[in-house]
Amino acid sequence: MALQLPQLDYASVESLLQSRFVEDTITRLNDLPLPESLANLAHIAREIQEAIAHNQRIAIVGDYDVDGVVSCAILDAFFKKINYPIAVEIPNRFADGYGLSQSVIARLDCDVIITVDNGINAIEAAQICKERGITLLITDHHTPQEVLPDALICNPKLSKDFPEPEICGACVAWYLCAALKNAMQIKVSMVEFLDLLALAIVSDVMPLRGMNRVLLKKGLEVLAQSKRTALIHLKEKFSKHNVDEQLIGYYIAPLLNCAGRMDSAMLAYNFLVTEDKVESKKLLEQLVEINAKRKALQQSIYEEAKAMFCREKDYAGIPFILVFNSDWHEGIIGIIAARLSEEFLKPSIVLTLKGGILKGSMRSIHTDCMEVLESAKEYLCEFGGHFGAAGLSLKLENLEAFRDSLMHFQYTKAHKDSAFNNALGYLSLRHITPEFFTMVQSFAPFGNGNMIPKFYVQAKVVDVRCFGAGHSSVRLQEKGRVCNALVFFKDLREKVGQKISCIYSLQWDKYSNDVLLNLEYYEFL
Repeated sequence: MALQLPQLDYASVESLLQSRFVEDTITRLNDLPLPESLANLAHIAREIQEAIAHNQRIAIVGDYDVDGVVSCAILDAFFKKINYPIAVEIPNRFADGYGLSQSVIARLDCDVIITVDNGINAIEAAQICKERGITLLITDHHTPQEVLPDALICNPKLSKDFPEPEICGACVAWYLCAALKNAMQIKVSMVEFLDLLALAIVSDVMPLRGMNRVLLKKGLEVLAQSKRTALIHLKEKFSKHNVDEQLIGYYIAPLLNCAGRMDSAMLAYNFLVTEDKVESKKLLEQLVEINAKRKALQQSIYEEAKAMFCREKDYAGIPFILVFNSDWHEGIIGIIAARLSEEFLKPSIVLTLKGGILKGSMRSIHTDCMEVLESAKEYLCEFGGHFGAAGLSLKLENLEAFRDSLMHFQYTKAHKDSAFNNALGYLSLRHITPEFFTMVQSFAPFGNGNMIPKFYVQAKVVDVRCFGAGHSSVRLQEKGRVCNALVFFKDLREKVGQKISCIYSLQWDKYSNDVLLNLEYYEFL
């Protein structure tokens, strides 16, 4: 295979990675914008300070994903620091729907409601609060629509003086605590909450440039040393993994998310905030059990949804995916939409039926979900979200009209380029040393906006050992240098002696105390 890729070495890789951040103006914690640069945040903090001074009852209302749960946990930790009681309520996906609703307000006995990671579209709820004399303070990060709730709102997307509109809801909650700390003139270290914030930054797939990168990098350091009961137990459970962004993204976030998808997100919240070691262990066991059920159900629904789309006439030419089954589990459809979007490189909408109303999730990699839904809003009951993810609902009788409307949107076209185009260049195995790995890792954390570096090489398979569920541990040789590599879900024992052309990233093996190649794509020559 003749590929026109540059030959790389230590210096050229370091230079390429440095070039990713040349425009970043926030490179350390001291560069972070002040809380008052978020519009209305200081005003909201003063309202909360006043409520505390008058001993008013404060309720926090979050969202049922990791970002919302962590937002609530950060506020809980802060209010414990200042020794002021609060109530925390996370809507039930199945009984309440998304965000601050009439049913949620009805069961709250409070004077003040603070929303975290939701509320930007809570127009009806804001009116109910006003009628009942409840002060509503909205903190959110989702895309605002034309009409806003009649309430005091803080949202980075509505803050012209704030340098980063793409921060997660938990980051807004963290800033709220900082603003409240300033208003009350008290000493609280905001760094202490960064272990929790790290979970939300990774889970909500924030772009890892500027302030998100700085906060996550420090957050991972705090997480590694964290003495929070829940985080100690999570680190024990996943002790064979390094404490990094991959641990959060692949293991911790799905485990916490499963509560809101399959049961109640209050389970995940209680796990994060409890200080009782026995109770924490019990809650973790429940989460593990629920997550196992989620995985099995998810695979079943995904296969159904994919088969349904592929049965459509000329499915390859349709610019979007829209699939519906009244029996699909409401808590899983967001994951299904994401997997379909990734596989087919199309915006994907997955719908199920509840109470005569279609409820669904939309995911997209290249096209703005909110723009698409805005273009078809006449057929929708509700919708909300941000660029890559959104929720929606519509009446069953409007489904075909909605589908027809989607056909008229100008989608951003995505092409499935060769996997080899994702490589930075050809990196000979002779450059793979612990020192090289340390240099690459100095540009971590990796993720959205700072993708993990991938390299290209041609090498010979000299030995294969199988482990786990059909995975392979491979020894590769190139120009006399031998490196260990991993291939997941493939048995390569029959390929010993053959040469492969492959894309790989690097990881550290705690057992061999050496660098491992993670083969992400390969072809036999």
